[in-house]
Amino acid sequence: MINKKKLLIFLSKLAEVYPIGRFKYAPGTLASLVGLVFGYYILIILKIKLFLLFVFIFVIISYLLCEAHIRLHNKKDPKEVVVDEFAGQFVALLGIIDTSSISCLLMSLLLSFLLFRFFDITKIGPIKKFEKLPGGFGIITDDLVAGLCAFLTQAAILTSVSQPLIIKTL
Repeated sequence: MINKKKLLIFLSKLAEVYPIGRFKYAPGTLASLVGLVFGYYILIILKIKLFLLFVFIFVIISYLLCEAHIRLHNKKDPKEVVVDEFAGQFVALLGIIDTSSISCLLMSLLLSFLLFRFFDITKIGPIKKFEKLPGGFGIITDDLVAGLCAFLTQAAILTSVSQPLIIKTL
């Protein structure tokens, strides 16, 4: 039989993407960067349709991990929980360009990362309201909305200069 406390500790560590969430400086930014690389790799392997399914399942699992962390540590929005940064960055990745040019792709990935961090840190517009939702739902949704804002902004920028988006390959 699995000890409930040990299970909560394990799930809590997953929510922290341990040890990333325990970094002293900018754990959210580090998690977003790792999430960018990991997410792009998964996107390339799965292609866009399966990547969307992956993100959907990842978000559900992330919510459950956030809830476990809250239950164990009794904190409203713990800064050490960074699994939500991965989820938000995965959403922002949907705005990258579909190209064989490495330099253009790298610029698109950088733009995705910077826009997501901008929206996640500033929490402008409706993002702040989502952060105030209770429990794991509040932890995860503000990052999803920040990722959505980054995606929409990047899509607007790139389509205005006639760049094909990866999401259009659906």
